Amino acid sequence: MSHAVKTVDPQRTLRRREAVARLRPKNQLTLPEPIADALDARPDDHLVFEADPLRPDVVTVRRVRTDWAGALTGTYGTTEEVRAFLREEHGDWDT
Repeated sequence: MSHAVKTVDPQRTLRRREAVARLRPKNQLTLPEPIADALDARPDDHLVFEADPLRPDVVTVRRVRTDWAGALTGTYGTTEEVRAFLREEHGDWDT
């Protein structure tokens, strides 16, 4: 899924976002609209939640960029050529 390029208002971008969501019985939650907007998240996007054990009350959320997936396919040869190269390189690690 690709995202349309949009003009960003610097004042809106620099503003801290905070919202409340309730965790459901099956560990599900609805991403609050202000947070989804800040992430530019859309349905079917993949989000990464990162928790720091030293700060268990703080979670970082980011959207995984998938619109570039496959953009460089073929740049370094076919899949089999790349695999053959890697096998050869890995073989040299033992010597």
